[in-house]
Amino acid sequence: MPAIHVVLFDLGGTLLHYEQPPEFTLEQLNMRALRATIQAALAAGARIPDPELAARAVGRMAAVMDAKARRTLYSDTAENIIREGLEAVGVKLSARAWDASLAAYYQVISQAVRLADPDLPGVLGHLIEQGRTLGLVSNTWWTPEMHDADLARFGLLEFFPVRVYSCAAGVVKPHPAIYRQALDALDVAPAEAIFVGDRLTVDVAGPQKIGMRAVLVASPYRVEEDPEIEPDARIGSIGELLPLVDEWERALEIHVP
Repeated sequence: MPAIHVVLFDLGGTLLHYEQPPEFTLEQLNMRALRATIQAALAAGARIPDPELAARAVGRMAAVMDAKARRTLYSDTAENIIREGLEAVGVKLSARAWDASLAAYYQVISQAVRLADPDLPGVLGHLIEQGRTLGLVSNTWWTPEMHDADLARFGLLEFFPVRVYSCAAGVVKPHPAIYRQALDALDVAPAEAIFVGDRLTVDVAGPQKIGMRAVLVASPYRVEEDPEIEPDARIGSIGELLPLVDEWERALEIHVP
């Protein structure tokens, strides 16, 4: 059995791209999905006097809830945000309109997804062949069912027996509990796992604080620097992960008494 038993991955920005600047940011994608939500509700018979106002109200609610999540580290769901945003402008949907609007919302989000790196399936498969288990820990409002379907569409779902989504876990990265939930499900200690992601605070500092090594993957959309956060390693692409893990594995074997 390898000394590094588990490799945990971030989802958005690491495995799949949801935001794709300059074409669209996450906020722009969400607004596109919210407008589709409102149109689907109208088609299902909902009464919405000012559709654009309703979409913007939900968008504002999303911004408020995002700020709250960053401050408190407690997560919410897209369903709650959409419902509360609509209620803020006096809109309540029937069950039929609600189901139609949510389906339209998630369809727009899912249609935008792209595989982050064409080498991913090969890299993940090789890690498993080496005897390692993979897991996923993601900050997201969006339903686990949508994310699982996206992963399956790109042939990645089978690699991740454990997937922890903040909307279901109730807390967001970098709260220690969300990483521990994945580690506990895989029955490993932090020192036996590494974390791979594209953001310093949630994918590097958070895992490091509970004893994991953390690898920062370069993002094509941003460059993050923080003098107080230093990854254990930086890689330019996911293909560079394999030799890095092999190097760490050899170093750990040398130090085994």
